[in-house]
Amino acid sequence: WGDGPYIDEIENFGIADPVARVNAFLAGDLDVIQGVQPNAIEQVGAAAGKRVFATESGSYVTIAMRRDMAPGSNDDLVLAFKYLMDRERLLKGTLAGQGTLGNDQPINKAYADWSPDIPQRMLDPERAKFHFEKSGIGSAPIPIIASEVAPGSLEQALVLQREAQAIGMNIEVQRVSTDGYWSAVWLTAPICIASWNMRPTANIQLTLAYKSDANWNETHWKNAQFDDMLIKSRATTDPVMRKQMYHDMQTLVHDEAGSVIP
Repeated sequence: WGDGPYIDEIENFGIADPVARVNAFLAGDLDVIQGVQPNAIEQVGAAAGKRVFATESGSYVTIAMRRDMAPGSNDDLVLAFKYLMDRERLLKGTLAGQGTLGNDQPINKAYADWSPDIPQRMLDPERAKFHFEKSGIGSAPIPIIASEVAPGSLEQALVLQREAQAIGMNIEVQRVSTDGYWSAVWLTAPICIASWNMRPTANIQLTLAYKSDANWNETHWKNAQFDDMLIKSRATTDPVMRKQMYHDMQTLVHDEAGSVIP
């Protein structure tokens, strides 16, 4: 850039393990890394010749419950999961404040079409217990397949497991390797963890993750009203109408889809 320096080549390495990635950076084997674990930020920032940059984005981690099969096909169990998530604990503890509260839909304030009018869902053991007992699941084990695919991804399942014990819900967190996770577990397991990078627009993100026929519809949630608004919103130029459409779409995902986004 400018009068230099000029880059002859960029070589990209995929290092899935976050600790190994940071160690390689600190050892000088890598020039730049992304996705630094929150508990390593201070260590990296204090290292000679290293700098940390933070950018607000719409990236997020989630527990994806398939709505087309048990146990995620049970509406009350899905709501119980959502009300059991201790979002503040994850944000302050696991993420060391590097994030914002999620609200079980993927569009946050980093997107122009974010709706701030959806009530924030918080930890509510009493409501969770009500929906859990209504679900009729009882003491049957509920497995969550988890892997460290992003900061906080494994911890969110463990936090949910701990809260579930208090209301008699039996969650089993089954930890697996990151190797082959996206091909062998994601989109296949009834309940698993996942992570998403931000997309350029809210419509792209919603299309990829929630449109009924989308290949990456990880919760296998299908809603004809949502699909119709998603398509029509692309051609809507009236700002008031457009705002309402995006609010309604985000509300539908928040209320009905199988995404638990802390």
